[in-house]
Amino acid sequence: MIMRKFLILVLVTTSLVACKTQAVAGKNDGKKPDWVNSESFDYPHSAYIVGKGSASDRKTANSRALANLSKTFEAKIQEETRTLTDIKSHNVNGKENFSKDIRLLQDVTVETDKVLEGVRIAENWLDTSVQEHYALAVLKRSQAGENIRQQIDELDQSTTVELNRAKSNADKLLSMAAMNQALQLQLQRQLLQKTLKIIDLNGVGKPAKWNLAELRGQLENQLLGLKISTDIASSDLTPLNRLLKGAMSKAGFPATTGSADFQMVASSEVTDVGMRSGWYWLRGKVTVKLIEVGSGGVRGTHTWSFKTSADSKAVALSRMITKADEAMKDDMKKVILDFATSVGS
Repeated sequence: MIMRKFLILVLVTTSLVACKTQAVAGKNDGKKPDWVNSESFDYPHSAYIVGKGSASDRKTANSRALANLSKTFEAKIQEETRTLTDIKSHNVNGKENFSKDIRLLQDVTVETDKVLEGVRIAENWLDTSVQEHYALAVLKRSQAGENIRQQIDELDQSTTVELNRAKSNADKLLSMAAMNQALQLQLQRQLLQKTLKIIDLNGVGKPAKWNLAELRGQLENQLLGLKISTDIASSDLTPLNRLLKGAMSKAGFPATTGSADFQMVASSEVTDVGMRSGWYWLRGKVTVKLIEVGSGGVRGTHTWSFKTSADSKAVALSRMITKADEAMKDDMKKVILDFATSVGS
């Protein structure tokens, strides 16, 4: 599923509550265990992933050890996923044009709960000289690797289902939604694969069946294959037609002269708030609806809201037009892709 921002940053969530823990009393004979300051003899790096924690009470020390172990995975899974290209605008003889370098950014979330299944508190030790508790959390590398492989297998199975849907669905938006979901699943897989390669210590992991660049390309081709015309339903912003066409062009959908699959219809409203503390205030909104040509069905609706102020109404209105222009150009591609995703969900 496409997530909400086009400068997208990947977020990893971890639930320590789901981890099974087993507290083992340490030896309080005054001898500090080897694992407090170095590698554990009983839980070596070659066979275990470990996390250490300390606190004035045992429960907090355990929690910190578990949290520190989980950070091992977060550091490997957390990653920004993006393409290296962008759509750029430029002026030619006073006319705005757009290059076709397309940026498609994704948000990907990988839950680490399943990866952490099998984590336990292996040892505790109390330093009686300062009343400080220490805890050692451990997870077998073999167990962690198996956990990740199971998740990868599930993602691959789901990807196959979504790709089949994308090929067989005659509805262009539903097909696009399925292709997008397949891409999201493989982005999650990529992050798990990178972690698996480190856990296995052999640097191999489980190579992917699909190429991410090819999946992105297929999704882009579907986007660019959509024929979308534009129209204005009503507007308090005089240049709304120009703003809409400019935003659609930047999103990769230049004005369609022939038959269209869909129509993007825009409307706008501006509310005069009046003078406040010597400033003239306006509130406004622009709404777009994607309508299927033929059936007339609405396939998605999106609204941008704005608030501007100036020492005159004319300047406040000019600032609102600028804000609307920037927001629509920045968001239109994502909005259209969100329409496809919401249809398929």
